[in-house]
Amino acid sequence: MASQNRDPAAASIVAARKGAEPSGGAARGSVGKRLQQELMTLMMSGDKGISAFPESDNLFKWVGTIHGAAGTNPTLIVL
Repeated sequence: MASQNRDPAAASIVAARKGAEPSGGAARGSVGKRLQQELMTLMMSGDKGISAFPESDNLFKWVGTIHGAAGTNPTLIVL
């Protein structure tokens, strides 16, 4: 009976969102490992003009900043 009370449109949106994120354990593990390596490379590079970090604990959503020439505003990038 509970399935009769669900909005089919809402259920399809949830399914689409789940499909957009990596769900396979092996793929997610290897991608996560690669993203952690990229984060460490960025942190150790010492380049003060570029920064990028995962948003909260989600390695699949990043916020980055690229500083341009003196007197310009930095560019904020959300990936």
